[in-house]
Amino acid sequence: MILYILKRILLTIPMIFFLILITWAIAQLMPGDPSSFFPVTTNPERIALFREKWHLDDPWYVQLKVYFGNLLQGDMGQSATVAPDWPVVDYLAIVFPRTLEIAIIPIIIIPIFGIRTGIMTVKHRNKWQDILVRGVAVLGMALPSFFLGLLLQFIFGYYITDITGGRFDLPVSGFKTAGFPDPEAVTNFRLLDSIIANDLNLFLDTAQHLVLPVTCQIIISFATITRQTRSSMLDVMQQDYIRTARAKGCPEKLVYDKHALKNALIPTLTVIIAGAFTLLAGTTIIEITFDIRGLGQALVKAIMFNDYWLIVGIVQVTGLIVIVGNLVADIVYTIVDPRIVYN
Repeated sequence: MILYILKRILLTIPMIFFLILITWAIAQLMPGDPSSFFPVTTNPERIALFREKWHLDDPWYVQLKVYFGNLLQGDMGQSATVAPDWPVVDYLAIVFPRTLEIAIIPIIIIPIFGIRTGIMTVKHRNKWQDILVRGVAVLGMALPSFFLGLLLQFIFGYYITDITGGRFDLPVSGFKTAGFPDPEAVTNFRLLDSIIANDLNLFLDTAQHLVLPVTCQIIISFATITRQTRSSMLDVMQQDYIRTARAKGCPEKLVYDKHALKNALIPTLTVIIAGAFTLLAGTTIIEITFDIRGLGQALVKAIMFNDYWLIVGIVQVTGLIVIVGNLVADIVYTIVDPRIVYN
C-alpha cells in the first residue's frame, strides 16, 4: 500500500507539468498576447516593460522557458484588467479564501449527514422516512443551483423579513455589509481575521452573509450523497455475507455500520471527494448568484475582460485542485477497501 501511495504521488508531478504546459499552450491560441489586453489608456512604457519581462517578442520556446522560470519563483504573471498591476498570485490569495469559506462547512457536514441519512432510508425502506428523504433528494438534484439560490434569497431575504417585520433579516448577497471595514488581512479568511482582530461584529456580519450560499451548497450536495449512499447500501444488503452475518446473530446496527457500510462507501467516496474538490475549485454559479467574490466569479470576470494571465492562473489552480482530488481519492480507496490491487 505504501509503495502504491508513493507511486501515485510521484505520478502527479508529470501531470502537474503537463497541466501547466497545456494551459500555457492553449492560452497562446488567444488573439493577441498578454500585453494586448491592457486598457487602451495604459502607459506605453508600462506595456514595453511588460513585454520585455515576459520576452513576448522572442520565439515561443523562449517565452515558455521564461514562463516556467517565473512560475517556479511564484510569479504567475499580473492582472491587466480585473485587478490592474496586481500579481496573479496575490489576487488568487484574496479570492480563494472566500471560496473556501463557503465550501469548508459543506465539505465537513455533508458527508456525515448524507451518509447517515442514506443508511436511515435503507433501514426504513419504502416507509415515510425513506419517501420523505427521497423526495427532498430528488428536489435538491432537480433544482438548478442558481434557481435554488434565488429561491433562498426570496424566502429568507424578503418573505421571512416581511412577515417578521424585519426582526429576522439575512443578507442575500455579498460577503459583508456596506460600510463595514475589513479586518487586518492576516490569513485573508475574513472569519479568521475577524477572530484574530477580536471584532465580534465583523465576525457575525461575515457569518450572516455566508448562511445562504452555504445552505445552497449543502442542499445540492446533500441530495447527491444521500442518493448514492442509499443506492450503494441497497446493493450491498443483498450480498451473501450480509445474510451470513444476520444468520450468525449479529446485531442489526453492526450489520449496517460494520459489514455493509464499509463496502458501500467506495462509490459514495467518489461522489464525496469529487464534490469536495469541486467546491474548492470554485462554485461559479453560486458565487455569482450571491455575489461572493471567490475563485469562480474571478474566472468569469477574467474571461469577460480578457485578463490573460489571470485566466491561465485560475485554470491552473483549479486543475491542480482536481489532480490533488484524484490523488486523495486513490489513497482513500486503498485504506477503505483492501481488496484493491496495488499495481
